Amino acid sequence: MNRVGRMKTVVALTSCAALLSVLSGAGVASAATSSSTDVLASYNGETIDLTQGWGSATVCAVSSTGTNCFTNQSGYQSWASSQPQLSSMAVTPATSCSTGLQLFQDISYGGNELILTTPSIWINLSAYSFANVVSSYKVGTCAVTMTDGTNGSGTIYPGATSPGSNVSWIGTAWNDRLQSVYLS
Repeated sequence: MNRVGRMKTVVALTSCAALLSVLSGAGVASAATSSSTDVLASYNGETIDLTQGWGSATVCAVSSTGTNCFTNQSGYQSWASSQPQLSSMAVTPATSCSTGLQLFQDISYGGNELILTTPSIWINLSAYSFANVVSSYKVGTCAVTMTDGTNGSGTIYPGATSPGSNVSWIGTAWNDRLQSVYLS
């Protein structure tokens, strides 16, 4: 290849790399991701930063309208029944899952519970102080993909992830290992 041909190749490759960099920076990707920066939640009339812990909250629900935490499951149920996007089955799948993925800190659906309803985005559990703590889960109306890396990287969890699946023990190999989830 002559010198002009090599220069054209270098310019073309450099242009492609620059374009990919711009598109990546603009958030254009096959799947969006949530950041693992501060996640603020409403809890008992206050605002808490979930990256710093949950305080006395035991249930936190993440939806397209924000994050809300509750002292117990009944507090969450009361709130959820008043939310049209969570209590109605007529929700458009692209906006929200009518029932969310419930992740539990302990086996048999015990301990703190994180409920996720926003589809089509990788959710990093570290943003909610919930990475590497999941021992059981219940899948709502949206299928899920769960991995042991951030932003969907790493190994994909091989267990039951279709809508309606309930797993009371994630197993020794995956206990306290999940780092990101994707609802579809």
